[in-house]
Amino acid sequence: MNEVILFAGGTDPSGGAGLPADLKTASALGFHGCPAVTAVTVQNSGNVLSWEAVAPEMLMEQLRAVCDDGPVAGVKSGMLGSTENAAALAGFIRKELRGIPYVLDPVLAAGGGESLTGSGMIGMMRELLVPLCTLCTPNIYEAEILSGLAIADTDDMIKAGRAIIRMGAGAVLVKGGHLEGDPVDILVTKKGNTRFSAGRITGDNVHGTGCTLAAAAAALLAAGFSMEYAIRDARFFVRRVIARRIGRIHGNLPGHSPGAAPLPVTPDGTSFYLPPAYCSMCGEQLTKSPGEHGHLFCRQCGFIHYRNPLPAVVLMVHDGETILLVRRAVQPKKGMLSLPGGFLETGETPEECGLRELLEETGLHARDSKLLGVETDLTAYGGIILAVLEIKEWEGLAVAGDDASEVIWCPIREVPELAFSAHNRLVKELANNL
Repeated sequence: MNEVILFAGGTDPSGGAGLPADLKTASALGFHGCPAVTAVTVQNSGNVLSWEAVAPEMLMEQLRAVCDDGPVAGVKSGMLGSTENAAALAGFIRKELRGIPYVLDPVLAAGGGESLTGSGMIGMMRELLVPLCTLCTPNIYEAEILSGLAIADTDDMIKAGRAIIRMGAGAVLVKGGHLEGDPVDILVTKKGNTRFSAGRITGDNVHGTGCTLAAAAAALLAAGFSMEYAIRDARFFVRRVIARRIGRIHGNLPGHSPGAAPLPVTPDGTSFYLPPAYCSMCGEQLTKSPGEHGHLFCRQCGFIHYRNPLPAVVLMVHDGETILLVRRAVQPKKGMLSLPGGFLETGETPEECGLRELLEETGLHARDSKLLGVETDLTAYGGIILAVLEIKEWEGLAVAGDDASEVIWCPIREVPELAFSAHNRLVKELANNL
């Protein structure tokens, strides 16, 4: 996979939005980001104080320099600064970058309301950039301007998205965070609509979440994810950075990276991950967790630190009618039911981990296993990447062990609420496919 994403956008000395957000998001998702500066801004965590567009010739030279150095897997644009820059970018994409995902974040104003465009930018976006984009990610205000329609509810969001589709966009994600109530984002495509909803994490503004969402979507589309799955996981990532937000005097910045202690003066090369010194949720110092697990935890807010991101395996052991569940003997979600599974040890393959966890938790020996795909989840462990293994043939009698206090065979269509959201999604999908 080509691991380079080209970002065209404005600078941000606060480090929360614009190109800094793009680059940190790409890095967190496993890509190398190349920034092409369209405008230089003066801003902090709450307000844009001033900005100045770069000359379109300078933008073109940056774009050429990146692409002359090798192919890129995706493109994302944010603030463009001038109609000349918008025209230059559109021409470059048409000539040099057709056939790869292009995410257009139609940045028209900062979160504080300051205009970030010059005269004629709206018409330029409609005519030149929207027809080129794989995905357009306007917020309510931007969707109203691009579509020419007022938005008061989710039905209006769909109408605005369809209007932008008619301009030539491949898909439109209308972000509803500025409407009252729990935020709802709606993905509009030529085939239909998909609603994404979740509880509001904070009522305060977090500077740079729109840039982060669009950059994450660009990376996931470049990685080959379908549109719906790219949006799902991009939103998952944004919720994570909001939960890890950094409070500043004028506002909040996204927490793109986990908090980490300073590197040791003389590294010994034995640490797989360097543990953090401070809690990523509230900033208090972490201490060693009591008990057998030895994880770091925060006495202030109770947050438990696990290695993050963590690779794990989840096991779907079933005969087409019943599925094997285990009752958790440890936190988090102690006492709740879940699918068997666990974290990969260093050097293990997903298959090796799955067979080991099955034996340790249930006493069963798998005779055959099949890798179905990859899931993600957000739990007390942090961000989890789950390899999903299906097992239809096994030997032995199921007996609880290790992290399981009980094993239960449950009819697939009667499975109760499970401890982790990814497990619930997997069982529901299995039931629908039977």
